[in-house]
This record gives sequence, structure tokens and C-alpha cells, in this order.
Amino acid sequence: MAEMLFRKLVSERLCCADRELRERGLDVFSAGVGAWENLPASPEAVQVMREHGLDLTEHLSRRVNRVMIERSTLVLALTGRHRDLLLNECPALGARIQLLDRGGRDVHDPFGGTVDDYRRCALQIGQNLRLWVEELFRKDTITT
Repeated sequence: MAEMLFRKLVSERLCCADRELRERGLDVFSAGVGAWENLPASPEAVQVMREHGLDLTEHLSRRVNRVMIERSTLVLALTGRHRDLLLNECPALGARIQLLDRGGRDVHDPFGGTVDDYRRCALQIGQNLRLWVEELFRKDTITT
């Protein structure tokens, strides 16, 4: 959900289609610390993203690896534990590995929960991603 919401926010800000982000030098992707490879998004996540006008039906999970972190400008972890694991893997890259929630709170994983749990999670993710996008554009990390 975070990947799709971030893509939407950035493409809206750049006034371009999602598929044009890579052409503009932005490779936005998600990967999990404990994710199984190539599993589809949960039906609840698909439904909630559909409510946001986004299609998550083609998404497949993947596990984060060192190369992904090294090639990334910014890595947003959903929990402090995830951030610690990523920092342990790449301690020299600590400045680019940040907690998604700007208030330092963990984003609760709704897996196995209700559609409302997924909605609450998407809301928390979206609110924090808006702050990140504003900061990235303000710092000219992302240019128009």
C-alpha cells in the first residue's frame, strides 16, 4: 500500500502518469524485511487501494536485500524494528534509512486483520507519505 500511495502522491505532484516516474529518474518500489517472495497483495489491501483509485492486483511481494538499500536514495521502514534490521545490514547508510511515521510511531501491520484495519493503516501511511513528499520536493530531492 505504501508503494502505491507514494507513487500516486509523487506522480500527482509531478503532473505525470505513474508509468512515467522511472523516465523521470524515480524508481519507487516496496520490499519487506520478512516478506515471502512473489505473493500477491491481500484481498483487503487490494480493496482499500481500489478505494483510493489504485490497482494493487498485479503486486507481488519481495524481500529487501542489501543491493536494494545501497541503490536507494531513501528507504522508509514501517517499524523501528524494521529500521534497526536495515541499519544492521547497512550501517554506513543510516541517513537514508528512516522511519515512515514522522512522529516515530510504528505502522501497525494489518495482515490478518479486517478491511477497516487496512483502511486505518493506509490512512497512517498516506498522512506520513504526504509529509515525506513535501520534504523531498522542498529539498529538491525530487525535481519537477
